[in-house]
Amino acid sequence: MNVIPIPQPWRSRAIVIGESAVPLSWFSEEELRAAESFRLPRRRDEFLLSRAAAKALAVEAGLAADVAACRIEQRRIGSRFLSLSHSAPYAAAAIDTAPVGIDVQVVRPLSEQAAHLFLTAAETEVMRACALSDRLIHFWSAKEALWKRLGGSIETLKRVPLSVPRISAEGLRFDEVETVRVGDLVVALTLPTS
Repeated sequence: MNVIPIPQPWRSRAIVIGESAVPLSWFSEEELRAAESFRLPRRRDEFLLSRAAAKALAVEAGLAADVAACRIEQRRIGSRFLSLSHSAPYAAAAIDTAPVGIDVQVVRPLSEQAAHLFLTAAETEVMRACALSDRLIHFWSAKEALWKRLGGSIETLKRVPLSVPRISAEGLRFDEVETVRVGDLVVALTLPTS
C-alpha cells in the first residue's frame, strides 16, 4: 500500500494512501456488495480505497488484529469515531475517541469566483489575503473536515464557521482544523478535542 507522508503529529489519528491494489480479502461480503452498488467504477474504487485506509489505520492503532477482521459500522470502528475521504486516486481515514473529520483533495485549478458558494464574505476576505498557494482548496478542505466532524448537522459548508487561520508554508491552522499540502494533495484534519 502506498502510504502518503503526513505530519508526524497526525500519524496516530490519520492516514492517507495512494491508489494501490488492495486485496478483496480485506473486505467483508457486505462491503463488497456495497461497493458493487455504485454504478461508476471510480466510485466503487473510492469506496473500497477509503475503507482500506481506515482498516490499515485501525491495525496500526491496535484497534483490530488484522485488516480483514476490522469492521466499519456507522462511521465507527469499535467505540472509536471514524471519518473517511477520497479524491481519486487517493483516500484518507481518521480515527479518534471523539468525533473527527478528515478531507483530502487533489490540487487542481479552481476559480476563486466559486468562493462565495462555501465561504462567507468575511472568510473570502481572509482567504484572499492569504499568500498560500492553492488557498481556496485549503479553505474548502478545512470546511469539509470540520463539517464531517460535526456529523453533517450543518446543512451547507457556508455555515460551517472557520476562524482566522495561522498560515505556514505548508498549510493553515484554524481553531478546530488544520490543513497541509503534501505533494499534489491538500489534506485537512480536525484538531483533537480531548
